[in-house]
Amino acid sequence: MRWRWWMVTALGIGLSVQAARADELHAPRNVNVEPTTPQSSNLGSRAAIADIQGNPRQAVALADQAIRADGHNPWPHYNKGMALAELGETDAAIASLYAAEQRFVPADRWGKSIAIYGRAHALSQAGRCTEAVQAFAEYASFVGKDDPKAADMARRYAIDCKAPTGLGIPPSAAAPRPAR
Repeated sequence: MRWRWWMVTALGIGLSVQAARADELHAPRNVNVEPTTPQSSNLGSRAAIADIQGNPRQAVALADQAIRADGHNPWPHYNKGMALAELGETDAAIASLYAAEQRFVPADRWGKSIAIYGRAHALSQAGRCTEAVQAFAEYASFVGKDDPKAADMARRYAIDCKAPTGLGIPPSAAAPRPAR
């Protein structure tokens, strides 16, 4: 899946970050973020890896452990939300992704942006198009001045949302899943 590539990139596994314009959204570098515990950070990373490897249930369990170790760390909430979305537990996924968004410090616009996008994607995958359109619009508004191309992409994905057909066919997979 395309989102897995994004997640691997964000984790920095073997890929370098290209120089970006100063005003573009990008993974934070040398940002003063809320400190977290080593245990929470380690478990959160393990949760992300489990999800990358196609083990969303294990990802949820590890993310829960990371949240118990430090509930202020936004990444375990994000990882849990994305894994829950993959398991089809949309309401719980949205709650976790919203919790992640609220825990990113204001200066971490990139982190907040992927949490918002994660909510939009989870809603789109579930075929909850009215809500997905709203979430994609929120994402587009949030990133629009910093990354107009990403905002335009979100608007296109909002238009492409498909409600379930009732024939057991999963909703559209048009919007690639964001990654940490």
